[in-house]
Amino acid sequence: MRSFKKKIAFVLMGCMLVMTLLVSGCGKGKEHKLRIGVLSTVDSVPLYIANDDGLYEKYGLDVELVPFSSASDQSKALEAGEIDVVMTDMIVQSLLTKGGCPIKTVMLAVGEKPTEGQFMVVASPNSNYEAGGSIEGGKIAISEGTMIEFLMDSYCEELGIDENKIKKVTVPSIALRVEMVLEGKDVDMALLPEPLGEYALKQGCKCMIDDTILDVNLSQTVIAFRADYIQKHSNNIEKFVSAYSEAVDSLNNSPEKYRERVLKIANVPEGIEDDYVVTVFSKNTLPEEELVSRIENWMVDNQLLDKAYSYEELVDDSFVKCEGKNE
Repeated sequence: MRSFKKKIAFVLMGCMLVMTLLVSGCGKGKEHKLRIGVLSTVDSVPLYIANDDGLYEKYGLDVELVPFSSASDQSKALEAGEIDVVMTDMIVQSLLTKGGCPIKTVMLAVGEKPTEGQFMVVASPNSNYEAGGSIEGGKIAISEGTMIEFLMDSYCEELGIDENKIKKVTVPSIALRVEMVLEGKDVDMALLPEPLGEYALKQGCKCMIDDTILDVNLSQTVIAFRADYIQKHSNNIEKFVSAYSEAVDSLNNSPEKYRERVLKIANVPEGIEDDYVVTVFSKNTLPEEELVSRIENWMVDNQLLDKAYSYEELVDDSFVKCEGKNE
Protein backbone atom coordinates (compact mmCIF):
# COMPACT_ATOMS: atom_id res chain seq x y z
CA MET A 1 0.00 0.00 0.00
CA ARG A 2 2.79 2.39 0.94
CA SER A 3 4.56 1.57 -2.32
CA PHE A 4 1.37 2.37 -4.25
CA LYS A 5 0.99 5.71 -2.43
CA LYS A 6 4.61 6.59 -3.23
CA LYS A 7 4.01 5.85 -6.90
CA ILE A 8 0.94 8.10 -6.91
CA ALA A 9 2.92 10.87 -5.18
CA PHE A 10 5.70 10.64 -7.75
CA VAL A 11 3.18 10.77 -10.62
CA LEU A 12 1.50 13.84 -9.13
CA MET A 13 4.83 15.59 -8.60
CA GLY A 14 5.80 14.81 -12.17
CA CYS A 15 2.53 16.24 -13.50
CA MET A 16 2.98 19.38 -11.42
CA LEU A 17 6.55 19.78 -12.73
CA VAL A 18 5.40 19.42 -16.34
CA MET A 19 2.60 21.95 -15.81
CA THR A 20 5.01 24.38 -14.20
CA LEU A 21 7.40 24.10 -17.13
CA LEU A 22 4.59 24.54 -19.64
CA VAL A 23 3.23 27.62 -17.88
CA SER A 24 6.63 29.22 -17.46
CA GLY A 25 7.48 28.41 -21.04
CA CYS A 26 4.30 30.07 -22.35
CA GLY A 27 4.91 33.10 -20.19
CA LYS A 28 8.44 33.44 -21.47
CA GLY A 29 7.32 33.22 -25.09
CA LYS A 30 4.75 35.94 -24.55
CA GLU A 31 7.22 38.16 -22.73
CA HIS A 32 9.80 37.90 -25.50
CA LYS A 33 7.41 38.43 -28.41
CA LEU A 34 8.48 41.36 -30.58
CA ARG A 35 5.57 43.67 -31.36
CA ILE A 36 6.26 45.82 -34.42
CA GLY A 37 4.17 48.88 -35.23
CA VAL A 38 3.53 49.14 -38.98
CA LEU A 39 1.96 51.75 -41.25
CA SER A 40 0.69 51.41 -44.81
CA THR A 41 3.77 53.11 -46.25
CA VAL A 42 6.65 52.21 -48.54
CA ASP A 43 9.05 52.16 -45.58
CA SER A 44 7.15 49.29 -43.92
CA VAL A 45 7.48 46.93 -46.90
CA PRO A 46 10.51 44.89 -45.63
CA LEU A 47 8.73 44.29 -42.31
CA TYR A 48 5.81 42.68 -44.15
CA ILE A 49 8.04 40.75 -46.57
CA ALA A 50 10.07 39.28 -43.69
CA ASN A 51 6.78 38.08 -42.23
CA ASP A 52 5.38 36.78 -45.56
CA ASP A 53 8.58 34.88 -46.35
CA GLY A 54 8.81 33.29 -42.89
CA LEU A 55 12.10 34.99 -42.06
CA TYR A 56 11.19 35.87 -38.49
CA GLU A 57 10.49 32.21 -37.79
CA LYS A 58 13.68 31.22 -39.62
CA TYR A 59 15.72 33.18 -37.09
CA GLY A 60 13.69 31.97 -34.12
CA LEU A 61 11.80 35.19 -33.51
CA ASP A 62 8.16 35.46 -32.41
CA VAL A 63 6.80 38.59 -34.12
CA GLU A 64 3.45 40.34 -34.13
CA LEU A 65 2.87 43.04 -36.75
CA VAL A 66 0.53 45.66 -35.27
CA PRO A 67 -1.01 47.90 -37.96
CA PHE A 68 -1.82 51.58 -37.40
CA SER A 69 -3.68 54.07 -39.56
CA SER A 70 -1.58 57.04 -38.45
CA ALA A 71 1.90 57.78 -37.12
CA SER A 72 0.29 59.59 -34.18
CA ASP A 73 -1.61 56.48 -33.08
CA GLN A 74 1.55 54.42 -33.51
CA SER A 75 3.53 56.78 -31.27
CA LYS A 76 0.83 56.65 -28.59
CA ALA A 77 0.95 52.84 -28.63
CA LEU A 78 4.74 52.96 -28.26
CA GLU A 79 4.43 55.30 -25.27
CA ALA A 80 1.84 52.99 -23.71
CA GLY A 81 4.17 49.99 -24.08
CA GLU A 82 1.80 48.24 -26.51
CA ILE A 83 4.50 47.90 -29.18
CA ASP A 84 8.29 47.59 -28.98
CA VAL A 85 9.66 48.95 -32.25
CA VAL A 86 8.67 51.37 -35.01
CA MET A 87 9.92 52.80 -38.25
CA THR A 88 10.04 56.55 -37.80
CA ASP A 89 12.24 59.60 -38.27
CA MET A 90 14.65 61.12 -35.78
CA ILE A 91 12.43 64.12 -35.09
CA VAL A 92 9.66 61.85 -33.83
CA GLN A 93 12.26 59.79 -31.98
CA SER A 94 13.62 62.87 -30.20
CA LEU A 95 10.12 64.06 -29.25
CA LEU A 96 9.20 60.64 -27.85
CA THR A 97 12.43 60.54 -25.87
CA LYS A 98 11.78 64.05 -24.56
CA GLY A 99 8.27 62.99 -23.53
CA GLY A 100 9.55 60.17 -21.34
CA CYS A 101 9.56 57.27 -23.82
CA PRO A 102 13.23 56.83 -24.75
CA ILE A 103 13.76 54.92 -27.99
CA LYS A 104 17.00 54.22 -29.80
CA THR A 105 17.78 53.80 -33.48
CA VAL A 106 19.41 50.47 -34.25
CA MET A 107 19.39 50.66 -38.05
CA LEU A 108 18.64 52.87 -41.03
CA ALA A 109 15.64 51.68 -43.05
CA VAL A 110 15.56 54.10 -45.99
CA GLY A 111 17.85 56.91 -47.00
CA GLU A 112 21.44 55.73 -47.02
CA LYS A 113 21.85 57.52 -50.37
CA PRO A 114 20.21 60.78 -51.56
CA THR A 115 18.36 58.84 -54.25
CA GLU A 116 16.46 56.83 -51.62
CA GLY A 117 13.27 58.06 -49.93
CA GLN A 118 12.14 60.69 -52.41
CA PHE A 119 10.36 63.88 -51.33
CA MET A 120 9.18 66.55 -53.71
CA VAL A 121 7.93 70.12 -53.64
CA VAL A 122 5.22 70.24 -56.31
CA ALA A 123 3.34 73.25 -57.67
CA SER A 124 -0.36 73.35 -58.51
CA PRO A 125 -1.28 72.61 -62.16
CA ASN A 126 -2.95 76.00 -62.52
CA SER A 127 -0.18 78.02 -60.85
CA ASN A 128 2.20 80.35 -62.66
CA TYR A 129 5.22 78.47 -61.33
CA GLU A 130 7.36 76.61 -63.85
CA ALA A 131 8.89 73.19 -63.13
CA GLY A 132 12.38 73.54 -61.67
CA GLY A 133 11.99 77.30 -61.29
CA SER A 134 11.99 79.60 -58.28
CA ILE A 135 9.56 78.92 -55.44
CA GLU A 136 9.89 82.40 -53.96
CA GLY A 137 6.59 84.12 -53.29
CA GLY A 138 4.79 80.80 -52.98
CA LYS A 139 2.50 79.45 -50.28
CA ILE A 140 3.75 75.93 -49.51
CA ALA A 141 1.74 73.31 -47.61
CA ILE A 142 3.87 71.55 -44.99
CA SER A 143 3.43 69.85 -41.62
CA GLU A 144 4.78 72.10 -38.86
CA GLY A 145 7.32 70.78 -36.36
CA THR A 146 7.91 67.56 -38.30
CA MET A 147 10.43 66.06 -40.70
CA ILE A 148 8.49 67.80 -43.49
CA GLU A 149 9.27 71.25 -42.10
CA PHE A 150 12.89 70.25 -41.45
CA LEU A 151 13.18 69.22 -45.10
CA MET A 152 11.63 72.46 -46.35
CA ASP A 153 14.01 74.57 -44.25
CA SER A 154 16.95 72.43 -45.34
CA TYR A 155 16.03 72.79 -49.03
CA CYS A 156 16.11 76.54 -48.59
CA GLU A 157 19.53 76.30 -46.96
CA GLU A 158 20.96 73.92 -49.57
CA LEU A 159 19.54 75.76 -52.60
CA GLY A 160 20.08 79.32 -51.39
CA ILE A 161 16.37 80.13 -51.14
CA ASP A 162 15.40 83.07 -48.93
CA GLU A 163 13.03 81.61 -46.31
CA ASN A 164 11.47 85.04 -45.83
CA LYS A 165 10.25 84.94 -49.43
CA ILE A 166 8.11 81.83 -49.02
CA LYS A 167 5.11 81.23 -46.78
CA LYS A 168 4.77 77.88 -45.03
CA VAL A 169 1.14 76.84 -44.59
CA THR A 170 0.52 74.19 -41.92
CA VAL A 171 -1.47 71.24 -43.30
CA PRO A 172 -0.76 68.14 -41.12
CA SER A 173 -2.81 65.72 -43.25
CA ILE A 174 -0.88 64.39 -46.25
CA ALA A 175 -4.11 63.60 -48.08
CA LEU A 176 -5.36 67.15 -47.56
CA ARG A 177 -2.02 68.53 -48.77
CA VAL A 178 -2.44 66.60 -52.02
CA GLU A 179 -6.03 67.79 -52.41
CA MET A 180 -5.12 71.42 -51.75
CA VAL A 181 -2.20 71.54 -54.17
CA LEU A 182 -4.29 69.93 -56.91
CA GLU A 183 -6.99 72.56 -56.40
CA GLY A 184 -4.43 75.36 -56.14
CA LYS A 185 -6.74 77.72 -54.24
CA ASP A 186 -5.26 78.15 -50.76
CA VAL A 187 -1.71 77.01 -51.52
CA ASP A 188 0.59 77.20 -54.52
CA MET A 189 2.75 74.20 -53.63
CA ALA A 190 3.07 71.24 -51.28
CA LEU A 191 5.89 69.10 -49.95
CA LEU A 192 4.99 65.43 -50.47
CA PRO A 193 6.65 62.02 -49.92
CA GLU A 194 6.66 59.21 -52.44
CA PRO A 195 4.45 57.90 -53.97
CA LEU A 196 2.15 60.91 -53.53
CA GLY A 197 4.62 63.29 -55.15
CA GLU A 198 4.63 61.14 -58.27
CA TYR A 199 0.84 60.93 -58.15
CA ALA A 200 0.57 64.74 -58.01
CA LEU A 201 2.81 65.02 -61.07
CA LYS A 202 0.52 62.59 -62.93
CA GLN A 203 -2.37 64.90 -62.11
CA GLY A 204 -0.62 67.86 -63.74
CA CYS A 205 1.44 69.29 -60.87
CA LYS A 206 4.94 70.58 -61.59
CA CYS A 207 8.09 69.42 -59.78
CA MET A 208 9.84 72.37 -58.19
CA ILE A 209 12.30 70.50 -55.93
CA ASP A 210 13.25 66.80 -56.05
CA ASP A 211 15.48 65.97 -53.10
CA THR A 212 16.96 62.90 -54.80
CA ILE A 213 19.10 65.22 -56.96
CA LEU A 214 20.65 67.03 -54.00
CA ASP A 215 24.23 66.26 -52.99
CA VAL A 216 23.19 65.62 -49.40
CA ASN A 217 20.66 63.13 -48.09
CA LEU A 218 18.18 64.75 -45.73
CA SER A 219 15.23 62.37 -45.51
CA GLN A 220 15.87 59.16 -43.62
CA THR A 221 13.68 56.56 -41.94
CA VAL A 222 15.10 54.70 -38.95
CA ILE A 223 14.17 51.55 -37.05
CA ALA A 224 13.93 52.44 -33.37
CA PHE A 225 13.31 50.20 -30.35
CA ARG A 226 12.12 51.10 -26.90
CA ALA A 227 15.21 51.48 -24.72
CA ASP A 228 13.81 49.10 -22.10
CA TYR A 229 13.25 46.40 -24.74
CA ILE A 230 16.88 46.73 -25.85
CA GLN A 231 18.07 46.22 -22.27
CA LYS A 232 15.95 43.11 -21.71
CA HIS A 233 15.91 41.38 -25.09
CA SER A 234 19.04 42.23 -27.07
CA ASN A 235 19.12 38.71 -28.54
CA ASN A 236 15.74 39.33 -30.15
CA ILE A 237 17.06 42.48 -31.80
CA GLU A 238 19.99 40.57 -33.27
CA LYS A 239 17.53 38.06 -34.72
CA PHE A 240 15.34 40.87 -36.04
CA VAL A 241 18.31 42.54 -37.77
CA SER A 242 19.18 39.24 -39.49
CA ALA A 243 15.60 38.61 -40.65
CA TYR A 244 15.09 42.20 -41.76
CA SER A 245 18.39 42.29 -43.64
CA GLU A 246 17.51 39.12 -45.54
CA ALA A 247 14.15 40.63 -46.51
CA VAL A 248 15.93 43.76 -47.77
CA ASP A 249 18.30 41.63 -49.85
CA SER A 250 15.34 39.85 -51.44
CA LEU A 251 13.57 43.13 -52.22
CA ASN A 252 16.62 44.92 -53.58
CA ASN A 253 17.76 41.93 -55.67
CA SER A 254 14.33 41.03 -57.08
CA PRO A 255 12.04 44.08 -56.87
CA GLU A 256 9.72 42.86 -59.64
CA LYS A 257 9.06 39.62 -57.77
CA TYR A 258 7.52 41.62 -54.93
CA ARG A 259 6.04 44.41 -57.03
CA GLU A 260 2.35 43.58 -56.52
CA ARG A 261 2.86 43.14 -52.78
CA VAL A 262 4.71 46.47 -52.57
CA LEU A 263 1.96 48.31 -54.45
CA LYS A 264 -0.61 46.97 -51.99
CA ILE A 265 1.36 47.58 -48.79
CA ALA A 266 2.36 51.11 -49.80
CA ASN A 267 -1.12 52.07 -51.05
CA VAL A 268 0.31 53.27 -54.35
CA PRO A 269 -2.45 55.38 -55.99
CA GLU A 270 -4.18 54.20 -59.14
CA GLY A 271 -2.70 55.61 -62.29
CA ILE A 272 0.96 55.36 -61.32
CA GLU A 273 1.28 51.63 -60.62
CA ASP A 274 2.93 50.89 -63.97
CA ASP A 275 5.50 53.66 -63.57
CA TYR A 276 6.17 53.16 -59.88
CA VAL A 277 9.76 52.23 -59.10
CA VAL A 278 10.19 50.01 -56.03
CA THR A 279 12.27 51.78 -53.39
CA VAL A 280 15.83 50.65 -52.68
CA PHE A 281 15.99 49.85 -48.98
CA SER A 282 19.01 50.45 -46.76
CA LYS A 283 20.72 47.59 -44.94
CA ASN A 284 23.31 47.21 -42.21
CA THR A 285 23.93 50.92 -41.82
CA LEU A 286 23.23 53.78 -39.42
CA PRO A 287 22.46 57.51 -39.73
CA GLU A 288 25.49 59.74 -40.10
CA GLU A 289 26.40 61.80 -37.05
CA GLU A 290 26.44 64.98 -39.15
CA LEU A 291 22.79 64.56 -40.16
CA VAL A 292 21.69 63.65 -36.63
CA SER A 293 23.41 66.78 -35.32
CA ARG A 294 21.76 68.88 -38.04
CA ILE A 295 18.31 67.56 -37.09
CA GLU A 296 18.88 68.07 -33.36
CA ASN A 297 20.14 71.64 -33.81
CA TRP A 298 17.14 72.44 -36.03
CA MET A 299 14.82 71.15 -33.31
CA VAL A 300 16.48 73.34 -30.71
CA ASP A 301 16.31 76.37 -33.03
CA ASN A 302 12.60 75.71 -33.55
CA GLN A 303 11.99 75.26 -29.80
CA LEU A 304 11.00 71.62 -30.15
CA LEU A 305 13.82 70.65 -27.79
CA ASP A 306 15.47 72.57 -24.95
CA LYS A 307 18.74 70.75 -25.56
CA ALA A 308 20.03 68.62 -28.42
CA TYR A 309 20.46 64.90 -27.78
CA SER A 310 23.86 63.42 -28.51
CA TYR A 311 24.37 60.77 -31.16
CA GLU A 312 25.02 58.17 -28.45
CA GLU A 313 21.74 59.03 -26.72
CA LEU A 314 19.77 58.37 -29.90
CA VAL A 315 21.68 55.60 -31.68
CA ASP A 316 22.73 52.10 -30.56
CA ASP A 317 25.38 50.87 -32.99
CA SER A 318 25.92 47.43 -31.45
CA PHE A 319 23.38 45.52 -33.57
CA VAL A 320 24.48 46.68 -37.00
CA LYS A 321 28.05 45.75 -36.04
CA CYS A 322 26.82 42.35 -34.92
CA GLU A 323 25.04 41.77 -38.23
CA GLY A 324 28.13 42.84 -40.13
CA LYS A 325 30.14 40.15 -38.38
CA ASN A 326 27.63 37.53 -39.40
CA GLU A 327 27.85 38.34 -43.09
